[in-house]
Amino acid sequence: MIKKICGISNDELPDIGSDPNFVFTNDPLFDTIVLYSPEGNIINVNSWIECAHYVNGGWSNTLLVENGNEIMFYGLLLCYFSYFIVKKFVINNVS
Repeated sequence: MIKKICGISNDELPDIGSDPNFVFTNDPLFDTIVLYSPEGNIINVNSWIECAHYVNGGWSNTLLVENGNEIMFYGLLLCYFSYFIVKKFVINNVS
């Protein structure tokens, strides 16, 4: 997964663990990548090591909707507008 999201690198992935004092060094040759956590948090990574660390931690470059609230909202909204479109254009033209 790291190769797919972050690309290929010859760098070794250091054992960062959950060290709060670890500072990632920006790599000017690395294009910034936006990653999303399973909870919907967003981070911009600026080096291969930083990217690989977050991808190992479960972050991804695609935003996934974990709960169905947003899907349910858009589904109900679609049904609501579909009902009025059908009522206005189909049912009124039959009469």
